[in-house]
Amino acid sequence: MAPPPPASLPPLPAWAAANALFRRHPRLLPLLLPSASFRALLPVLSHCLVSGLAGNPFVASRLLLASSRLSLPFSLLLLSHLPASSLSPFSFNSLIRASPPGLALRLLDQMRRRGVPVDTYTLPFLIHACSGGDRPLSQSLHGQAIRFGYCTQLFTQTALMNMYFVCGLAAHARRVFDEMKARDVVAWTGMVSGYVDSGMHPQAVEVFQEMRGGEEAVGPNGATVVSVASACAGLGSLEYAKWLHGYVEKVGLENRVIVTNALMDMYGKCGGLESARALFNLMHEKDLHSWTTIISGLASHGHGKEAVALFFSMREVGVLPDSTTFVVVLSACSHAGLVDEGVCIFSSMENDYKVTPDIKHYGCIVDLFSRAGLLSRAYLLIDNMPFEPNLAILGALLSACSVNNELEIGELVLKKIESVCSYKGGAGVLLSNIYANQNLWHEVDSIRRKIRNGAIPRKPPGQSLVAAEVPFMSL
Repeated sequence: MAPPPPASLPPLPAWAAANALFRRHPRLLPLLLPSASFRALLPVLSHCLVSGLAGNPFVASRLLLASSRLSLPFSLLLLSHLPASSLSPFSFNSLIRASPPGLALRLLDQMRRRGVPVDTYTLPFLIHACSGGDRPLSQSLHGQAIRFGYCTQLFTQTALMNMYFVCGLAAHARRVFDEMKARDVVAWTGMVSGYVDSGMHPQAVEVFQEMRGGEEAVGPNGATVVSVASACAGLGSLEYAKWLHGYVEKVGLENRVIVTNALMDMYGKCGGLESARALFNLMHEKDLHSWTTIISGLASHGHGKEAVALFFSMREVGVLPDSTTFVVVLSACSHAGLVDEGVCIFSSMENDYKVTPDIKHYGCIVDLFSRAGLLSRAYLLIDNMPFEPNLAILGALLSACSVNNELEIGELVLKKIESVCSYKGGAGVLLSNIYANQNLWHEVDSIRRKIRNGAIPRKPPGQSLVAAEVPFMSL
């Protein structure tokens, strides 16, 4: 008689408890639960192989699913030794889902060669596995969807739409979206978020308006609102922000933490700091993202001291900062000229919170020193960083050198830019301005000649966005 399953197993789904196969073979029950390690999976795997249960299509599919989460190479080896009669679409779908693009395509080919039919989920998993920005491959997969007859299936269409956005083909994504006979909230949200990720914020808001006003009457969820809030933030329009906030309250989504966080972030980027602060104060439950968002909003509006005070309040209530929180609060210190506080917080990262500073944190401290006129200290920090500086860090210091007429350090920074940065931006122009302030016209002429000849890249042109008209948005 087979031994009973381990008593430590967590509760199983109701369908499994009533399943005749599991009642007859209780040693299979661990296949329904995620294995902690490959070693933990070996006993049930051995039992299935020795007893012949691996020839059962359902058992084979569960074995492949469980092993693919732990060792994809082993799963492929197991697949090659299983008879074709034990394989099902679920077996291949589990492996395709866990595979890189090339392997996923080979698995589809093997699936067809071994006579296993493609099902509703095969192509969405394959498209997701291959969504890496390869445009010809994306169009080929679209052709495969048409060939297999799944081009009008909603899961496949949604996957195709998301894939085209990743490839930068927004028009193709829109065409797939328009061809959908019926759209669910996932499809609508994918279209909105795809436009947001592509920087097409007006189009994202228009799609949301279509969603609300269409005949299908699909209600948004939290993810939809978060995407629309990002679109409003990208537009920088306080009118849009207020409209979305009113709509969220109307449909009853305002009490979700993720939605409130998105609204706070939106208000912070649209100039509505007081509205963001009011939302934060009304929150009954605040997570780390809530604190980070309001600190970021305060920092971007010049309230550095309040942002730092809120950072310390966050620590007092037991919420531990992460890497992003430190970037935000260090940026607040930089813009408010809080040198001592910034250095103290930077030092506490590893000592108190075990967060290793990366190039963004070092960039904040370099900017802090540069804005405070501590140029030698900023250059020394750059020299002692555990990685090469980027143009953003060196550019901040060079700009400060231009403001402070610090020629010696400016020349050193420009040499470092030329040696470590493939793109130089407007670095030559900044050094030319320092030379001009020092009346060193020969050097000014030399740099300007190099700029005209293309030896030194020109400064990229600035851009401004002006909202000429804000459409009326009804609730």
